[in-house]
Amino acid sequence: MVKSSESEFLNLMLHRTALCFSPEEIERVKRATIGIAGLGGVGAITAELMARWGVKRFRLFDKDIYEPTNLNRQLYATTKTIGRYKVEVTAERLREINPWTEIEMMIKDRVCNENIYDFVEGLDLLIQTTDSPSSLLFYKAAEIKRVPVVNGYASLTGGFVTVFDYRHKCRPSLLERIKDFIKWRGLKKITQMTREELDALDEKWGIGTTPSINFITNMVGCLIVAEAVKLLTGRGRSIKYPKRIEFDVFEPHLKISKFGTIKEYLQRLANKKETNLIKNLQ
Repeated sequence: MVKSSESEFLNLMLHRTALCFSPEEIERVKRATIGIAGLGGVGAITAELMARWGVKRFRLFDKDIYEPTNLNRQLYATTKTIGRYKVEVTAERLREINPWTEIEMMIKDRVCNENIYDFVEGLDLLIQTTDSPSSLLFYKAAEIKRVPVVNGYASLTGGFVTVFDYRHKCRPSLLERIKDFIKWRGLKKITQMTREELDALDEKWGIGTTPSINFITNMVGCLIVAEAVKLLTGRGRSIKYPKRIEFDVFEPHLKISKFGTIKEYLQRLANKKETNLIKNLQ
C-alpha cells in the first residue's frame, strides 16, 4: 500500500531515471497525455513502460478481449484475464504501477469516424499499433489535430518503428501516394465511411492471423517507447517518416531504412502470388 504523497512516490519511482535525464525532461514526459491504440503484443509493453516513466494521463483504445492465443506474447494476458477487455485490464495494471494514474478515456470499440476525433483531440502523443486497414483513421485524425504518432509493427523475426510528426509538415512520399491510389481507388474516402463500410473494408483487406514471437513484439514496443521519450523530452534524434528503424534478430541487423522505393513496390505488384512470411524463411 502506497502511503507517500504523489510527488514523493514519483520521485522514488523515477530515482534511477533521474540519474540519466534532467528534472525538466522527466517533467515533460510525466505531464504528457498519451493515447495508445492497440493493446496487444506490441501495444501492452508500450503502456507498461510509459507508466514507468511517470506518465499520469492515458487514453486506451482496443475493441478486443483476451483469448488463449494471446498468452504466448501479450503482457497482460493471463489465465485470470482471458475473456476480459484489454482496455480494462490495462487500466488496472497502470493504476497498480502508479496509483495516481488517470485513464481519461477507454474505448472498447472498433475505430470509426464517430469515435476517433474525440480520442485524438488534446493528446501530446499517439502510439498506434493496430494493423487493420481502418487504422488509417488514426493517422488522418492525428494529422488534422496535429498530434505526433509513433507507429511500430512486428514481422516474423523483426520489425519496424517510425515517427509521423504531424506537428510539422509530414507529406507522404510518392511511393505511398501510388500505393494509396492503387489500394483505395474506387472506394469512398475512409473519413466518410460508415461503421459497416469500415467492417467490410477490414474483412476484405485485413491480413488475418499472423505468426508472432513474444520477444519480437516486445522489442518493437521498446523501440516505440524510445522514440516516444525522445519526442517528449527533446533528447536525441527521432527517426521520422519516411525514415524508420528496421531490425531483424534472426538475420541480425538494426539500421535506419526508408519505406521502400517505387521500383521495389512495382516489382512486388508484378508477382501474382504473395509469399507468406514462413515460406520466406525456408
